[in-house]
Amino acid sequence: MPASALRKPPRASPVSESAQAGAGLRTFARIAGRWKLPATDAMALLGVESRSTYYELLKRARGSRELKGLSKDQLDRLSYVLGIYEAIRVLFPHSEETRDGWVSRANSAPMFGGRSPLETMRSSMIGLYQTLAHLAAARGG
Repeated sequence: MPASALRKPPRASPVSESAQAGAGLRTFARIAGRWKLPATDAMALLGVESRSTYYELLKRARGSRELKGLSKDQLDRLSYVLGIYEAIRVLFPHSEETRDGWVSRANSAPMFGGRSPLETMRSSMIGLYQTLAHLAAARGG
């Protein structure tokens, strides 16, 4: 076997954190739209208190492939929301209406106590994590 056949394929260059943040925020905006979240709910999920800051972040994410200035907390929140969205998509593959409405409907699972998952998710980063963990358990993972 020639030596050239033993070479490893070239690795893709790592994606920068600011490129991940930009892609994550653009995806977050699409998810918030699918879930029909008012800006106040989307801001709470992202951990942004100022409406002007929220809209400025969205504008910058749409205008550039990269986005600088998100905190570690906000990046973690993005990750949780994207994970929650994916878990819902896997759990309800045949019903777009069920997927998109799940976060807003009252839920009888003990951790939600008849409230909507969105109420738990809005409450804190822990609420986001607990919702993701609940969905992971429902998926069997």
